[in-house]
Amino acid sequence: MTRPAVVAVGGSAGGIEALVAMVAGLPADLPASVLVTVHIGQHARSSLPRILARSGPLPAAHAVHGEQVRPGRIYVAPPGFHLLVAGGVARLSPGPRVNRHRPAVDVMFGSAARWAGDRVVAVVLSGLLDDGAVGAALVARAGGRVVVQDPAEAIFGSMPRAALGAVPAADVQPTARLGSAVGAVLEESEPERRSEDERQVESEMSMEDSGNPRFLAAEETRLTRLMCPDCGGSLAEVELPHISYYRCHVGHQYAPKTLEAAQAEAAERKLWAGVAALEDHAALARHLAEQPAAHDHRAEYRQAAERAADLAKMMRSHLDSPSLQDVAGSS
Repeated sequence: MTRPAVVAVGGSAGGIEALVAMVAGLPADLPASVLVTVHIGQHARSSLPRILARSGPLPAAHAVHGEQVRPGRIYVAPPGFHLLVAGGVARLSPGPRVNRHRPAVDVMFGSAARWAGDRVVAVVLSGLLDDGAVGAALVARAGGRVVVQDPAEAIFGSMPRAALGAVPAADVQPTARLGSAVGAVLEESEPERRSEDERQVESEMSMEDSGNPRFLAAEETRLTRLMCPDCGGSLAEVELPHISYYRCHVGHQYAPKTLEAAQAEAAERKLWAGVAALEDHAALARHLAEQPAAHDHRAEYRQAAERAADLAKMMRSHLDSPSLQDVAGSS
């Protein structure tokens, strides 16, 4: 059977402007369905489909679970759901966050690569950190094409640069030419035929089915000692030619920059929890030192209070330092 063509577009901060420009440049007879994921809060109200429908010749709407995806239409991931495609049908998943987002670009790209293979064009737009980089590498591995907004033109160039690092052969395009570049790639592509049996199938085995505490899912390279910032589970590393990524058996997944940022935030939370615990200890020890029954332990309680208070003050001074905040803000 002839494989359908899919254009999968992902962006984050600053990506809406580029997405609108890209949609405006798409032809009305685009021979592909367009899937769009832009980072948005779970409870946000999104008018993105209406904006895109006004911006170009293609109709746009939030994807509906179970609907057939058709050429010449734009399907937007709704808030709070990953957008996947399988067997020509849109799937909405409230599953674990990937790169701290739901919807996440990597989920959509990976799904499109599994279904449509070398008939996928993945487009990475402006955004922070590196969601989309792993998915772009999966698209490239499946034989698809990757188009990246010129990082120099992106409002936030981190996502495009990360995608280029993961797929060095990606096609870098100025914002104004993104739509025409996608159209040109689709015209160049020669549809091939393959059976469903030839398509990549993910392993059905999962952690709960396994009796092996060192369980690795399909494609996972090794277990690490790193903990998942979301659930505390151990992270496995998956190696691709130009990028590695990390996921826990629950399904939380991180590209490298996003994992580093998440770990930094988790470390800060734990340090502030340590400050709170020390201050609680100091207050309790002082209180106990004043109780009549503590006559024989008063000095011990006061020493404990002093140690806890001094350590809490030291930690506060480090956490409040501008240099530490600069480091955290640069992640």
